[in-house]
Amino acid sequence: MNTYKFLRGLYASVFLFFFASFSQAETVPQPVTFDFQTIQVSSALQLLADYRGLNLVLDENVRGSLSMRMKDVTWDEAIEYVTSAKGLLYTVEGKFLRVSGYPRPGDSYSTNSYVAAQDQQFQSSPSFGVNSFDVSIFKVHNILASDAIKAFPLDPGETLNFEDGSSVIVARMSKARLEQLKTLIAAVDYSRKQVMIQARIVEVDRSYSKNLGVQWGGTLGSGAGTVSGSVPFGFASGAIGAVGIVSSALTLDARLSAMEQEGKGRVISSPRVYTSDRHQAKIVKGSQVPYQQSAGDGATSTSFKQAALSLDVTPIVNDKGVLLDVILSKDEPDYSNAMNGVPPINTTSLTSRVFSPFGQTIAVGGVYSDLDTTVVRSVPFLGKIPGFKWLFTSSSTVSTSTELVLFLTPVLVNQYN
Repeated sequence: MNTYKFLRGLYASVFLFFFASFSQAETVPQPVTFDFQTIQVSSALQLLADYRGLNLVLDENVRGSLSMRMKDVTWDEAIEYVTSAKGLLYTVEGKFLRVSGYPRPGDSYSTNSYVAAQDQQFQSSPSFGVNSFDVSIFKVHNILASDAIKAFPLDPGETLNFEDGSSVIVARMSKARLEQLKTLIAAVDYSRKQVMIQARIVEVDRSYSKNLGVQWGGTLGSGAGTVSGSVPFGFASGAIGAVGIVSSALTLDARLSAMEQEGKGRVISSPRVYTSDRHQAKIVKGSQVPYQQSAGDGATSTSFKQAALSLDVTPIVNDKGVLLDVILSKDEPDYSNAMNGVPPINTTSLTSRVFSPFGQTIAVGGVYSDLDTTVVRSVPFLGKIPGFKWLFTSSSTVSTSTELVLFLTPVLVNQYN
């Protein structure tokens, strides 16, 4: 009898040992590898659900695509990384994987901490993809969502997801940090004033520039000056040239037309650009100059140099007018000095910061270029006789000096309260 009890206890111990070992082996997470390359989020979630043998339930807001490579991670880590990357929440309930996407502002939803408190089983389950952070959805109206969060560094565990197309920001962090983010967004998301800038880029003979009707009154430098005793101008350090005002834009157009008719200059470009307060506007007009480049193995390839006229303007609006940060560059190929068919690029640039009331035309100039041109004249046929062509040939050098002048007329398009 005692022997029977001993054997029964031994068999029970062995059975419990193997059962415990089998159970422990079943619960050890197996590493998996996923390589998602520009795949729809819904497709990636379906692959993860199929791997676990789960039914997938998605709400209508799960959208977008992702690229992600995960090697030797657990399934729980994989689903956490995928959902966190897109700002999603997930739960595993029995045989169902349930994923919710971006809630819309005004939708009713539960924060992470509230959902976790609803069910202690979910709170302790490793398959429940939430933590003690809360989730809030912010909507921006006047800037891109990506610009709104640039100045908000994340603490460990926090996530910020956004879509510029819908201007929605999904934030997951503590309540205190959510309040900080709310304050930041309120500070940067405001209506900006719109500005139209009419530019006229003119190249004029230096001796004729005084006929354009510009009242020159300041010199660009590290300090500041005034024009006509009343219009304040500010200048960037290291700038060159001079500034002035024009009495009327209509008068200026008439003078520029007369200049071109007399052959004393030309209007290179007259761009008009719209932008908003503190946002850069850029206009580029030019071409790519091709040239041959030799490789080490004797082969040749065609490369390009840019020769363009570019204008960068950033307006800073206040109650009295607009402060303009201006960068003007004029690059031209010099074929007369080409080496091996590659012309050097002659660069003329102007950088300034100047203030103007709205509707006032201002001029920025003082950038000069000198050009010497040699003109050769000869008598036909006789000028080509060897030893005697100097008798029938004459040459002269013509020197020209031109000034690059930029006219700017800022106009306030609409006024926001």
